[in-house]
Amino acid sequence: MAFLKFTLVFVALFATTLAMSATWGKRNTTDVLLLNENVFRTPVANSFISVDVSFPKSGQTNTRQITAVFVYDRFTNSSGATPTLWSGGPGYTMALVNLKSQMSRGINSTVEIWGKK
Repeated sequence: MAFLKFTLVFVALFATTLAMSATWGKRNTTDVLLLNENVFRTPVANSFISVDVSFPKSGQTNTRQITAVFVYDRFTNSSGATPTLWSGGPGYTMALVNLKSQMSRGINSTVEIWGKK
């Protein structure tokens, strides 16, 4: 019986990790949208796709402190990219988010970065 409970909990946790959306930080009602970027890449057979989303973009500057970073998986079957916050993020003025696709799958994600007014 204990093994069955352990297995069910493990499966539930595993299923939760398949949801490829992610959140870092907390958005407040007074925050402003600093970046809204849709990332779409078609699948490549037998390989992974890796895309870096950086803020601010090359040649731009930012003085606002980031409060939240949201990555939304636009695939409805949880086959989307795995988001990772590589540097910066909440509390910083810059952020670097990496999106890595699953094997032979594409990427269809939206990255939102919110900051203080």
